[in-house]
Amino acid sequence: MLSLAAVETGNSRHGGEPAPPFDLRGHTALVTGAGRGIGRAAAGLLARCGAAVVVNDLCEHQAENAAAEIAESGRPSLAAPADVSTVCDVERVQQTVAEAGFEIDLLVNNAGISAYRPILECSEQEWDRHVDVMAKGTFLMIRAFAPGMVARRFGRIVNLGSYVAQRNCATANFGPYCAAKSAVVGLTEVAAQELAPHVTVNAVGPGDVATDMMQREWEQEGHLRGMDPGAVRQEYRDRLLLGDFEHPDDIAGAIAFLCSPLASHITGSHLIISGGLPHTVAPTQSRLN
Repeated sequence: MLSLAAVETGNSRHGGEPAPPFDLRGHTALVTGAGRGIGRAAAGLLARCGAAVVVNDLCEHQAENAAAEIAESGRPSLAAPADVSTVCDVERVQQTVAEAGFEIDLLVNNAGISAYRPILECSEQEWDRHVDVMAKGTFLMIRAFAPGMVARRFGRIVNLGSYVAQRNCATANFGPYCAAKSAVVGLTEVAAQELAPHVTVNAVGPGDVATDMMQREWEQEGHLRGMDPGAVRQEYRDRLLLGDFEHPDDIAGAIAFLCSPLASHITGSHLIISGGLPHTVAPTQSRLN
């Protein structure tokens, strides 16, 4: 079920809330996988910057909650639960967006999954799901919404890559994930060429972000290595140059920047937001307090 939660636009910021970093009034964003984590943070920040936001998530309940939260902040919002890896669901989102009178000019392809598993233990279903959600889903959403951007001579597309999609940065036991994210980055570079000059296409590459999905990865890795997940988490933290994990808001800020006028001449890029990965802190390296 797709539902609309729209309210009149106005200045509804609460006293003391910081001013939005960018002015995106007059734009409409569609964020996939926006029911939680990075996607929800991106949807919320784009709304705070003045954009109307279409919230997609596989989970209807999470999509509805995120859309309602945006509506309460004073921005128009539309909940569009769907599986972006299937053509019929993407077409349904297109239809619902059109019926609501929205024209998408900011598209954030964030939907993603991950599993910590050696290649020789991965099932065909696990491989297919990773590639379908991230690589195919990004392709289907671009194919669905980029034509309108081209016709209106304006658009911003931001895909979620990953620091592992850089040369020599692929991570053991994340074969399907690394393959899918590398495909997303390659698709970003091609789409940037094909949709220029009026539509920019970029990718944001998170590192270790403190989300529920990352917590599950630590638990899976801990099980495989016979370690407590907390010890795995600390290993990950210790390798970061900046000393701590990114948070969803950190990635959301990069997404909003690439949607803003300040990024009007950035396209085909893969902006890494990783706390310093793949560089690591040497054990003897001192830190300033």
